[in-house]
Amino acid sequence: MTIVLPHDTIGRILDRAAATPGAAPEVRSRRAEPGLSESIIGALNKAKKDKANLVGPLEASDFNAMSAWCRSVGLTSDGELVEAAVRASG
Repeated sequence: MTIVLPHDTIGRILDRAAATPGAAPEVRSRRAEPGLSESIIGALNKAKKDKANLVGPLEASDFNAMSAWCRSVGLTSDGELVEAAVRASG
């Protein structure tokens, strides 16, 4: 599945993932929120690098995880945008 996200949303998610303990696989803490998977971060980085709004291909569960993670780190509106994009993709 591939979805369309605004480029600024992609940037905010990547910025927060880099700044959030536990977001990167090499950073672990018992109290940290679970991070985004390497596949999600890879898809977001590819979209950012390509200056594209298409994120994917990922599994639907990856997008659910991304949305939940966004909400858990305070990016509520970005989590809602991810959910809306998944619904719009059909």
